[in-house]
Amino acid sequence: MGIFDLISTFIILVPVIVIVVLFVVKRGKYKNRSNAGAFFFENGCLVLNTGIPYPIPFEDIGHVELSFSPWELENRLSYSLGVKVLKRDGKKKWVYYKGYKTAKLATPYDMEAALKEHAIPCVMVEE
Repeated sequence: MGIFDLISTFIILVPVIVIVVLFVVKRGKYKNRSNAGAFFFENGCLVLNTGIPYPIPFEDIGHVELSFSPWELENRLSYSLGVKVLKRDGKKKWVYYKGYKTAKLATPYDMEAALKEHAIPCVMVEE
């Protein structure tokens, strides 16, 4: 293998390594992320449990919409859920979640109760 091959391999792998390190560092900041479901609460924020967690302070949240299919929820082990956070400044953050009934906040109804417990308005949208 020549020097050109080594340099081209290094150039290709550097962005991948940087992305993986960023991913691990960002996810490592949160204690409650494992088996949390679509979101979890930490340090006064609603944290959307995506690849790289996305924290939203409670005071910035206008309301949260949970979109799901009641039929899928009742008849399957997994279900699809859309979580849309509408902020007070008019911006929105939307994530898709493939839910399993084994998470801490297993169903949309559990999520709704947790949001209300933290005084965050929640709208359930049945599709």
